[in-house]
This record gives sequence, C-alpha cells and structure tokens, in this order.
Amino acid sequence: MIGIIRKGNQILRVGVDQQRCDSSGVCVVELPQVFRFQEGSKKATVSMAEIPARLEQQCWEVARKCPTRAISITCCENDS
Repeated sequence: MIGIIRKGNQILRVGVDQQRCDSSGVCVVELPQVFRFQEGSKKATVSMAEIPARLEQQCWEVARKCPTRAISITCCENDS
C-alpha cells in the first residue's frame, strides 16, 4: 500500500519496497500509526491510505533510520 500526505498543492507518497525490507521493524516500532507488519511475511507496509500531515516529519525520520532504505517518500503535483 502507498500512503499519501497532502501538502498544499503537492502530495507526498510513502511506501515500503518489499524486496528491500528485512523485517527489522524500525518503522513499526517508531511509527505504528503509519506502519505495520504484514501477516505471514512479517515485512513492513504502510497501514493507512491518508497519512495526517502532522506525521510527515516522523515519516522522514523513520525513512532515514531504515537500515535497508526500504521506505520511500516521493513528491508529486496534486492533480486536483
């Protein structure tokens, strides 16, 4: 799943690369509001489609802490 953070006329997309994730759980422990383990594989995934803007900074911090750099945050223009 990809989660989005709405930021003015931009959207930030937050995702977890399943091939890079090693199930270390840094994201799940530090930001359980946004990340969770998938049943069966125990790899992390984004757990909400709309991530509150107030959690943006925490998403960046967790992405920096991910030992395999599996968390991506990308920016694009809002279509609306």
